[in-house]
Amino acid sequence: MVRVRLDSWPEIGGRVAAARERAGFTQRELGDRVGLHRSAITRVELGQRQLDALELARLADALGRSVEWFLTRPPASIASHRIGLSADQNVQRLEDELERTSRDVELLTDIGVLSVATAALPAGGTTLADAEAGAIEARSLLRHGDGPLVDLQAVVESFGLLAFSLDLGPKVIDGGYVRLGSVGVALVNGAADTGRRRFTLAHELGHHLLADEYTTEFGLGTAPADREALINAFAVHFLLPRTSVIRRWKQLSQELEDPRSRLVVLAAEYRVSWTAVVSHARTLELISRNQFEPLKVQRPTPADYLEMGVRVEHELQPIALAPSYSQAAVRAYRRGIISADRAIELLRHTLVPEDLPRPHEMPIDPLAADFEDLA
Repeated sequence: MVRVRLDSWPEIGGRVAAARERAGFTQRELGDRVGLHRSAITRVELGQRQLDALELARLADALGRSVEWFLTRPPASIASHRIGLSADQNVQRLEDELERTSRDVELLTDIGVLSVATAALPAGGTTLADAEAGAIEARSLLRHGDGPLVDLQAVVESFGLLAFSLDLGPKVIDGGYVRLGSVGVALVNGAADTGRRRFTLAHELGHHLLADEYTTEFGLGTAPADREALINAFAVHFLLPRTSVIRRWKQLSQELEDPRSRLVVLAAEYRVSWTAVVSHARTLELISRNQFEPLKVQRPTPADYLEMGVRVEHELQPIALAPSYSQAAVRAYRRGIISADRAIELLRHTLVPEDLPRPHEMPIDPLAADFEDLA
């Protein structure tokens, strides 16, 4: 995959300024760390002073970035639920992690150890019905029927979407998405509860399959908030298909008289949040308008799930790395393409060096034959 190389000092200076601000340094503090005067840092950030290789290396070390990071343009990304953010929600932390993760995916792809199957759906839907139709078509491609989806991380990978869950903190938004050619990278904030994490990942799948998110062509005539609403509709119907939920509701109605008890079972079986299952039940007219508001605030406790004989499965607990990505990182180390330290870094320190397998060893006979050829 090709990165866009920056070709002007003002652009590189902008990257320096962004990295400094994200690291929380003033220009004077950064200058002290790398042996430059504050005014020199100011001129660098404005593109008025060039950097030599050693200075750039010192800046990279001080700011915790690779030299390559300063010389290339970041991939375009979507931060989910950007519309209506509160002032204290941190978008930048998410975008930093997305950029790092996408670069790691590109590395493993470029060295030939990571290859992911891809899929797409027609883009350009403008109505909620279009979003539901897209969810139905995506389900049909899975050939898993219309029941609850388990292991959503593996499910989305079958569509060419590599999913990662990292704990980004409570004030960081839900998730984000980057497209790398035909492959997508989704990052979910693992600080959210399990139902929210799954919904966020289904939302990113909607971006991956349905929308040309970098143009205004998606949903002609729709605003960003409308596009997000359409993607949300896709996510809801992907996780909670209409026919399946209605069928299961009818079955539960024969066993449980209380609508809340039925909703508790549905939330656990379809692995969605309480808000999602109650809202969807209202959309499908399984509960009345008068029932909706009281039910929405009656969130189930762990005892409620125990009483109903169902269990909440905690998917996408951080740190969760895309399965193909993890395999590729180990494969690259096995083949001697990357070092143990780099493999541990790619795996986000979920392993220690002692956990890594032995690298493949070059057989003696082929080496001897090579020396004979040279003689």
